[in-house]
Amino acid sequence: MYFIDTHAHIDMLKGLTPEEAVAKSENEGVKYIINVGSSLDSSKKSIEFARKFSNVFASVGVHPHYVSNFGKKEIKILQSLIQGYSGTVNENLTTPHASMRGILHPHGLGFLLRGRDQRLNSTGLTSHLSDGIQKVYHKQRQMPREKRLISSLLKQEALRRYLVSERYKKVVAVGETGFDFYRNLSPRIDMERAFVSHIELAIKYDIPVIIHDRDAHKQTLEVVRKYIDQKNFRAVVHCFSGDVNFAMQCLDLGLYISFTGVITFPNARDILKAVEKVPVERLFIETDAPFLAPQAKRGKENYPGYVRYVAEKIAEIKNLSVEEVADITSKNAERFFSIN
Repeated sequence: MYFIDTHAHIDMLKGLTPEEAVAKSENEGVKYIINVGSSLDSSKKSIEFARKFSNVFASVGVHPHYVSNFGKKEIKILQSLIQGYSGTVNENLTTPHASMRGILHPHGLGFLLRGRDQRLNSTGLTSHLSDGIQKVYHKQRQMPREKRLISSLLKQEALRRYLVSERYKKVVAVGETGFDFYRNLSPRIDMERAFVSHIELAIKYDIPVIIHDRDAHKQTLEVVRKYIDQKNFRAVVHCFSGDVNFAMQCLDLGLYISFTGVITFPNARDILKAVEKVPVERLFIETDAPFLAPQAKRGKENYPGYVRYVAEKIAEIKNLSVEEVADITSKNAERFFSIN
C-alpha cells in the first residue's frame, strides 16, 4: 500500500527541510509527491525538487493571488520551466538560429558534449538527442565551410523547435491556476487571463491543469467549458470546497476532484456529501501542505505524510478499506499525471 500526495508545497514548510519532509513522508507510505508552484519562484523550486528527489514531481504555475499584470513574460518563463529550465529564461529561446548559438557551432558543440559545460543537461535533453547532435558535429567537420555553415543553421532551427515543444518529463501539470474570489488579491480580469494562459500551455504540452477555485464555481466552469472539446485538455479541481451540485457539474465536464484534510473537519458537512457522491475512480487525495492539517493534527504544520488521514476519512465515508482507497487513488494519479 502506498499514497500519492497530488498537491503539496514543500518549499513553504518551516518546521521541516525539504529533505526531512520527503524522507518522513516516505516512511509514512507516501510514494510520490507533486510539488505545486504558486509563483514563478516556487515553480522554479518545484523543478529543483523534481531533479533532486526521485519521488517528487513538479507542477508549474502562478496562483491567482499573484497574477496582477500576468502577461507574455510570465508565459515565457512558465514555458521554459515546463521544458526543465530552473534558472533565468533565455530570451533567445524563441529567436530562430540565435537560440542555440554555441550548441551547434562546430567548436561549441564538441565543447558541450565533452562535458565541459552543463547547459545541455540542464535543458532536459535526452541522451538520444545528444548522440544525434554528436553525429551531426562529426558530419559537419567533413563538409566544405559554406555547406557547414548552412547545415549548422538548419540544425539550429530544428533543435530550437524541438526544445520549444519538448517537456521535461518530471513536470506533470500546469498550475495551480484559476480564481480566488475569497481574498481577491488580483483583479478578476487578470485571474481569467492567467487561467486561460495556463490552460493553453497545458494543452500545448499535453499535461493536466491543477485548478484553484475558491468562491468562484460559476466562473471556473465557464472557462472550463470552452476547452472540454480540446483533445489534450484535462484538469483537476484541487482542494475541493464546493457542494454536491458543483461536484456533479465538474464530473460532467470530465474534471477530477481532489480532497484535502478539510474533509476531516467537524464543519465540513457539504464537502463530505460531495465525497460520498464522487466516484472513487474520479478523485485524488492531497495535503495542500503546509496548509490545512487534518483534524487529528490541527495546530501543527501539515506535510505530505499526513495525506493518509485524508485516505482514512474517504475509506470511512465510502465503506472501503484504507488499502483500497490508497490503491485506487494512486492509480488514478499515476494515470492522470503520467507518473511512472
